[in-house]
Amino acid sequence: MADGLDDGRRAFAAGDHSAARGYFAEAFEDGNAEAGFLLARMLEGALGGAADEKAALALYRKTAEASFAPALNRMGLVYWRGEAGVARDPQAAAVFFEHAAVQGDANAAFNLGKLYLDGDGVEKDRTRAATLFRVAAEGDHVLALNTLGGMARDHGQRQQERRYFERSAALGNAVGLFEMARITLRDATQETHDSVRIDAHVYLNLAGARGHPGAGEALQALTATMDADDIARAQEKARNFRGTRESQGG
Repeated sequence: MADGLDDGRRAFAAGDHSAARGYFAEAFEDGNAEAGFLLARMLEGALGGAADEKAALALYRKTAEASFAPALNRMGLVYWRGEAGVARDPQAAAVFFEHAAVQGDANAAFNLGKLYLDGDGVEKDRTRAATLFRVAAEGDHVLALNTLGGMARDHGQRQQERRYFERSAALGNAVGLFEMARITLRDATQETHDSVRIDAHVYLNLAGARGHPGAGEALQALTATMDADDIARAQEKARNFRGTRESQGG
């Protein structure tokens, strides 16, 4: 089973998507739930052949029945959004997310947290939502980190706000980077102001490169307050930035 899964991964990495489909299908027939999930992803995304939403959904169901956490989360999304001809059912989504979250799936923990935060399919419970977001954040889930950062900001909890957004920024997330520029400038003192502007310039530069809609204007305004040497130092720091892996969530 492992060989078929590994062969499929190698074929996919090599760009031979048709072969990858075959390997994943064989491994799934031999009982490998992960291979079935990956095959469903390919069917859904039209990789290695035509898209087949119906077949993909059937595979997601089968792999979810095998308690494969990413498949449980994916089925939760199907019911949450009302995808693939399935009627929207947030209560059913919550059940799938719960089963996946218990297994440590960060995406599912975040998604279930959103249901509790909004009272969608479950009784609204902000405390429960925050607990689930923290579970997801422990797995470097950037949406959870950013959500917790925003919640801390709303409650005036500056230390926690900085901690969550700082981690998100370290992962290379545009929102985390932008928020760290704002926090850095907000918390500056007269003695540290020049170095703070350099750091904020780095954050905004990186946030803009990652598509944050407000970063360009903010960077232009900040640059106008800096001398050429400080701008050059900031640009060098931005070029040398090496973010850790970024989890997008889903």
